[in-house]
Amino acid sequence: MVRPEPPPPPGQTPVVLAALTIGVLLMGIQLWLLTVALDLYLAGQPREIWRLAAVSGLIFLGGLLMLRLLRRRPRIQRQ
Repeated sequence: MVRPEPPPPPGQTPVVLAALTIGVLLMGIQLWLLTVALDLYLAGQPREIWRLAAVSGLIFLGGLLMLRLLRRRPRIQRQ
């Protein structure tokens, strides 16, 4: 049986929603970059595609970093 993940701590819901919004925006940018890369490829300019691929890769790495930051749980010291 799989346990569901616990809900985020109080006050962290707006942070999660902001991260989700940024993630959707970045995915839209990646889709646009893919469209521009395909247009450049079909126009016979394959050299420019590598820059777009590098930017898309950086956006992907940023998304992975965001996921890692969101999975962190704050440490609560009990006295």
